[in-house]
Amino acid sequence: MYNEQIIKDFLELVKLPVQSRSERIIADNVKNKLIALGLEVKEDETGEKVGGNTGNIYAVLKGSPDIEPILFSAHLDRVKNNEKINPIYDEENKTFKADGETILAADDVSGICTVLDALRRITASDKPHGDIEVAFSVCEEAGVLGSKYFDFNAFKARKAYVFDAPGHIGRIILQAPSKCKFTYKIHGKSAHAGNEPEKGINAIKAASALIMQLPDNRQSPYTTTNISTIHAGTNSTNVVCDYAEILAEARSTNDKEFEEVLQKFAAPVKEIEEKYGVTIEYNENVMYYTFKIEPEEEVVQIALKAMNKLSIEPVLNAGGGGMDGNHFNRHGIKAIGIAPGYFKNHTPNEHIFIEDLITCGKLAAEIAWSVK
Repeated sequence: MYNEQIIKDFLELVKLPVQSRSERIIADNVKNKLIALGLEVKEDETGEKVGGNTGNIYAVLKGSPDIEPILFSAHLDRVKNNEKINPIYDEENKTFKADGETILAADDVSGICTVLDALRRITASDKPHGDIEVAFSVCEEAGVLGSKYFDFNAFKARKAYVFDAPGHIGRIILQAPSKCKFTYKIHGKSAHAGNEPEKGINAIKAASALIMQLPDNRQSPYTTTNISTIHAGTNSTNVVCDYAEILAEARSTNDKEFEEVLQKFAAPVKEIEEKYGVTIEYNENVMYYTFKIEPEEEVVQIALKAMNKLSIEPVLNAGGGGMDGNHFNRHGIKAIGIAPGYFKNHTPNEHIFIEDLITCGKLAAEIAWSVK
């Protein structure tokens, strides 16, 4: 069995009872580990802003002022789970896997462990490095919400490495989409469906008409939309439905198309209100904005140099979802995603390749040593 500290950390942290907005136990554990490694550690007040019990963690390992600082990032939370995570060692495939009852939480405990392992390697070495800033966010799985509240002016680094992406070691994410969530709360009027249905206003009928005017599915190579849920009515057939709620989303890696699709989701509201006599509470929440990093940019070249030293074959591509890197890029910090070796995240089939995780810790350290 593997004896590396990164594996011990992983098995310890995935078993902690953690949810989005309830990261206190893992945050305290990780803060203690960072302090033990000699880092200066702070926690912000993001918990209060997102309705949670924990803030984002910011830490720094001081280095040479003559070497450019860099930023390592991962998130503390995980998707909804039964808080009884039981990792299973798969000898045949050399993986840790979920037990089939809930997730494994390799997303993103593996990212946290990668950063901790890199810091251990760096502090144990006499190789020169600049300041290494660490950003561990909360509520990433709740729409990349926590990192939105980082004090981005506090970061000295202009290059960030976000260890949070599915795939084998070597995968680098250079692009992620914008995302907007849409909510329509449709208010009709109830009435007895047998005695006086003409006095009612059916919210379901209005909702149906609205849905038919909303963009759905792939819109272009860059833009997707999805009408995800509709909630309406009761089990009683004798009541005209007076309320319906629709949830939808849009994603795009093209800024112009993103703005256009936002307009398409807003456009039918007034028409439906007038035609069906309903009132609609419409809300659009842009959760994060797209980014695209070119392969020749220095933040990528540093990672490629480090991979070359470790004989890792790089794979550069785009991701389909957002991550903390979206917010870093939006605020002038060039950020790319790096995969620590997990697959099937957010499902009971989640697993992580152990050698990938171990190598990712080495890679992160090598990245720090490759910065000039």
